[in-house]
Amino acid sequence: MKKNIIFINLMLLMLQSLAVLGAAEFSEGRVKLVLNENTGRFSLYYLTDIKKERYQSFFVDKDPRTSFVSILVDDKSYRLGDSTAFRIKVQNEGSKPAIVFESAALEVVQEFEFIRTGGSTLANGVKMTIRVTNRGEKSIPVGIRFVLDTALGENRPNHFYTDKQQVSSELALTSKDSDSFWVSKNDTLGLMGSIVTAESARPDLVHFANWKRLNDASWKVSPSNGRNFNLLPYSIGDSAVAYYYDPVAIPRGGVRSVSVLLGLVSENGFETVGKSVEGDISQLLGTATGTGTDELSLRTDLIMVGDVINKIDAILTSRQGVSDEDLAALESILAKLKEKHVSR
Repeated sequence: MKKNIIFINLMLLMLQSLAVLGAAEFSEGRVKLVLNENTGRFSLYYLTDIKKERYQSFFVDKDPRTSFVSILVDDKSYRLGDSTAFRIKVQNEGSKPAIVFESAALEVVQEFEFIRTGGSTLANGVKMTIRVTNRGEKSIPVGIRFVLDTALGENRPNHFYTDKQQVSSELALTSKDSDSFWVSKNDTLGLMGSIVTAESARPDLVHFANWKRLNDASWKVSPSNGRNFNLLPYSIGDSAVAYYYDPVAIPRGGVRSVSVLLGLVSENGFETVGKSVEGDISQLLGTATGTGTDELSLRTDLIMVGDVINKIDAILTSRQGVSDEDLAALESILAKLKEKHVSR
């Protein structure tokens, strides 16, 4: 029996090691994005302490496979990353990291772009765009589902709240509802997800429910508003949120695209969403964070020092006060550069 337990533990360790080997990390501002080519999944982290480089996950990351994208094609569901019908690769074109799923007839690109919300000068979230391209010879009806295994609010009476209501039990929001964002929050961190965005169609259904109920369904599970977040006997107080975009015919060569914003909770939701500017503090911090002594050439480091000096000059010239967040970011960048070159 002990040998079997040891064998199982070794297998789990090997699987975790393979997942790490297939992971690509991208950082900007206070956000770290991890894309795993082996599983076709992503994880998202927030830099809660800039000076100590301490990250906290926005949602379940012990097994990233609990969150996923699936598509419905001709009434058949494909869970991307699990389905052998799709090949997987990770790419980073135009500073937009993406997981690409390819089959003979379809290409699905799950693309990420760092964003800033709530007036933050540092990136504190991502815009996730799911883009489906029909590479076949005829029109294909395609539906899109995104399931996110949230965790931050699970120790609270209300696992979620929206800009309109508290969510203490299962809830289905349709296009008739006016909620524009939701929040999953604990005492130290809050994740905010969009329901309505200016650049994307509203989902046909946003469903807050027990994770296992959503996970076990090949597509939609019948909503039961007011039901608790349990699925006895094993899944207790385990909630998640699912986005559904009903099937729409994509013509030959056509593209269907939907977007979801995920980021640090903000009092005004996603009213103000900004993108990074080349050479701003957010991008500089992302470049300096997580790089080893051999990853950046001396020339790149010198360019970064010049960018930091230019940024400090711009702050002094504007005569505007610098925020504590920006100051901590600049100190962190300089400390990292100093640490790299002192050790050489």
